[in-house]
Amino acid sequence: MLTRNLSQKSDDLSLDAAELDFLLSQMKEIMVEHLKASRDPEALVVNFKPPEELMGLMDLDLPYKGLGLKGLIPLLRNILLYSVNTWNPRFLDKLYAGTNPVGIISEMLISLLNANSHVYNVSPVLTLMEYRVSEKLGKLLGMGEKCGGITCPGGSFSNQLAMITARNHLFPEIKTKGYCAFGKRLTVFTSSAAHYSIQKTAMALGLGSENVIIVSCDEEGRMKTDELGMLISFFCTSLRRLINMSIERCETPFFINATAGTTVLGAIDPLRRIGKIAKRYKIWFHVDGSWGGNLIFSERRRHWLDGSQLADSFTLNPHKMLGVPLQCSFLLAYDRDIFTKSNALGAGYLFHGNKYDLGDGTVGCGRRPDAVKLFIGWKIYGIEGYSERIEYAFSMAGYLTSLVKKNPRFRLVISPPTLQICFWYIPKNFSTELEHTDYTAFSRRLSVVTKGIHRLISQEGKFMIDYAPLTLDCREIPVFFRVVVNAPTINEGHLDELVEMIERKGETGMEWIEHKETEIPIYDFSCPNSKVSSNVLNGAGLHVNRNVSVVGNNVF
Repeated sequence: MLTRNLSQKSDDLSLDAAELDFLLSQMKEIMVEHLKASRDPEALVVNFKPPEELMGLMDLDLPYKGLGLKGLIPLLRNILLYSVNTWNPRFLDKLYAGTNPVGIISEMLISLLNANSHVYNVSPVLTLMEYRVSEKLGKLLGMGEKCGGITCPGGSFSNQLAMITARNHLFPEIKTKGYCAFGKRLTVFTSSAAHYSIQKTAMALGLGSENVIIVSCDEEGRMKTDELGMLISFFCTSLRRLINMSIERCETPFFINATAGTTVLGAIDPLRRIGKIAKRYKIWFHVDGSWGGNLIFSERRRHWLDGSQLADSFTLNPHKMLGVPLQCSFLLAYDRDIFTKSNALGAGYLFHGNKYDLGDGTVGCGRRPDAVKLFIGWKIYGIEGYSERIEYAFSMAGYLTSLVKKNPRFRLVISPPTLQICFWYIPKNFSTELEHTDYTAFSRRLSVVTKGIHRLISQEGKFMIDYAPLTLDCREIPVFFRVVVNAPTINEGHLDELVEMIERKGETGMEWIEHKETEIPIYDFSCPNSKVSSNVLNGAGLHVNRNVSVVGNNVF
């Protein structure tokens, strides 16, 4: 029990062990049942309910007098009943999937220890695990003999700490005097396909989101580095040119964020070229490899991360491609001590000069020992096991890509760089004449079709996939389906079923979709003036009227 009479003897605390034994025996049955259910061919990924209905099905009241242990198991069963079952191989919505039994055990170990990994003294074993696994990750990336890192509560916070560390390292006076006495405008560079955490960090640091300069992406979704072979315009500009323009405005470029595995397409920026530009201008070079950084575990694909050797810092999330339980995110650096050097305040009541006190290198205090989950998984599966998982995912992604290519009603956005397959579905009675005569209407209606089919699939609950807008080569394209093939339990049958379901919903649901057109959110594709080519959409099979016009990133 949570509280007991003070008159009880101290040895009665053994009741905790008995209580844990009882709860674990009950929970074991529930957990195994949940996992087995996910393999049922008819199992739902989620028993979808709108928020208002779900509130009535769940007891969300918080009482003054607790229910006691008798209320725990029914509560847990109800939570599982209406939650997304990520163990289901038809969960294809996000950049993570179900974990594995070893991951569950590692999470239980962390809860059992209830340890805080801010200082070595209270978490000696867990601290050394984090120290060692960070070092090994950095060396796999080629970041040098002094490399290392720390864990953060998610990739966004890893990116945030990277920018904080860069600012404090390059301009240490800001740590004490702030921006008022600094007198310079700091600028950040990231691609149009990068994660929004870069802008969020600029907001949090007081830099201002307008000082995050967005670099255009090419037709494959990668950051443009140079003007060579590209049409120069105000809205479509390369990294090098934007840096020079920032310097001409008397600004101070200090941080470049490249992405290894963009959220939507999975594209990998040209890391080596970006790294060389960063060194040329003496700018901190950060790589957000939250997704694609895991490819270092694949000998076949590790070279895709060429240029990571030049990075000052690198974010990597094993909870994505490797199936480590959420959350597990590392921020790595060429110098393992740079976090403490740049961010430490040396609070004497907590930190006593031990180099293994990892918490002083962050901007927080309490830290969950998330590195333990990768350490244990790495021990059990090895690089070889993680590589096999990655290669299997790529084989399944290749299979889905082949299904999309051979069906005339499906059109790929681009050939998938990693594990995100992005495509459109065009129903039989969808007027493709508009594609040549009124591209505004065509784009709008195709986006509505995508969102409508997605809604029908989501409400059924058997599959979970996503959709996304995107700007490619300075042109905004219609909203498309985005399917992430990452679950190690998925097979060809699941993907055949998904393609058949999209086609069925697209044909039988067209009347409903068109009726709901004004109720489904639509991205605005309308804008006048300024001419561009349309290689991206033509390459994807969407034959665009050559007389298209754009303003900013909107195409019609």
